[in-house]
Amino acid sequence: MAEPAPEPAIEVAGTNAQDKVPAALAYLQKAASDAGGNVYDHITDVLSKLLQEKPDKPVDLFEYSVLTKKLALDVKETPVLLPTLKETHAATTASLFSAPEPPINPETGEPEAAEPEAAEPPNEYETENVMTDASLFEACGVGLSRSEMYRVMLAVKALGEDPVVKVATVRFFGKMLGTHADYYVFETTLKEPATPEEETPEGVVPTEVNSGVNAYTYFVTTRLGDKPVQLPDTTPAAIVCARQIKKFLTGDLDAHVSAYPLFPGREAMYLRAQIARIAASTVVCPVGFFQLEGDEGTSVAKTEEFAAPETYEDVASWCYRYPHVKAQGRVEAFVFPPPEPAEGEEPAEPEEPEVSPPMLTALTEAYDDVSGDYARLVPGEEGGAPWSVVTSSMVPGVKFKVGGVKSLLWPGAAAVALGNTFANVYVGYGIKNAPFVPVPPPPVAAEFDAALVESSELPTRPDAETMPTEEEG
Repeated sequence: MAEPAPEPAIEVAGTNAQDKVPAALAYLQKAASDAGGNVYDHITDVLSKLLQEKPDKPVDLFEYSVLTKKLALDVKETPVLLPTLKETHAATTASLFSAPEPPINPETGEPEAAEPEAAEPPNEYETENVMTDASLFEACGVGLSRSEMYRVMLAVKALGEDPVVKVATVRFFGKMLGTHADYYVFETTLKEPATPEEETPEGVVPTEVNSGVNAYTYFVTTRLGDKPVQLPDTTPAAIVCARQIKKFLTGDLDAHVSAYPLFPGREAMYLRAQIARIAASTVVCPVGFFQLEGDEGTSVAKTEEFAAPETYEDVASWCYRYPHVKAQGRVEAFVFPPPEPAEGEEPAEPEEPEVSPPMLTALTEAYDDVSGDYARLVPGEEGGAPWSVVTSSMVPGVKFKVGGVKSLLWPGAAAVALGNTFANVYVGYGIKNAPFVPVPPPPVAAEFDAALVESSELPTRPDAETMPTEEEG
């Protein structure tokens, strides 16, 4: 009796048919029978025998073999096998490491030399030194391994050089862990951003377009080597609802977000909302590395003469780099116009928008965060910022020591620095470390418009004239 095949790791299907092949193959290989076989091996053997013998009624033979599993198989030649899960991963890895092959001429069978005019040149883009960042992360024990970061570097290169996407900048944001598959997230800015033409309904907070929480465009993939998928822009309603629920990611962008309150979208929108919250709360930079620009201080620019401190092993050496997301779900507060007063009434006063901390706010500076994504530090209250210090060495006097901070509010977020080089990364489940209080259900609607009153009185007897006769029923 043959030994049962080992159970392969199951990977959840992605957003298209190509990503669903590994999960289907893994399931067929996992379902082993008592006799030691599985569905994949049985169907492969049956198909091989049918292709070799080519009987007159292949459908009858196939149904008989599936129902009875008594078909005597004597395959002498190499069977025709479907691609296995390992072969699929190998093909993906090969496409990540290898250069694109030239097209093959169907007549001669030789590779054709691409015409210089027809070949589209790779896109020019800016990015960080991924392998330098990987060494900093590895020194402090955060982020991903060196080998995985090398594959991330190749994925960043493929995305940046894509002439169709046309990114201006690309940065590896991190890895969002899921129950069945993980998301590799890439933060980009596009050279030709698309402008949605949808109109905002009346009474709904409008979505920020190419600014605020949607200043960056994010691409994700569950397997390095596959073409990343662009996430949609997040909406204020999605951010507000994401703050009220707590869900694990599944690895399928089309999965339903089963929670209360009802989330406005699929997992792709929920993932985008969580990325917006995490980015605004955990992307930090050394104090003094950037300076504010503009009259209102809504943008930052690199400081030309930045003096790096001797060590970054201090929370006070870091500040928030991205703007704060208000409780409304936007960076810039939107104020609805007051309704027109009726005759004889005074006009209503406009709502006062929430005041957020300015950009480049130090991590140790006290402020009252209404949304709770940054930190809830009330002025005068004792306690430090929700960050802890990480370092590459605890020995004093070590030169070129890497230092940084880790977020305690969003476990998995970290920032490290050495000299004038710093990097941010997030590797976690996308869940905030805060007490979760479920939103109570809405009150039960009254059955009648009027209030219910208990009464012991009998209903009035109907008149004899209005009562139906026996013939009327």
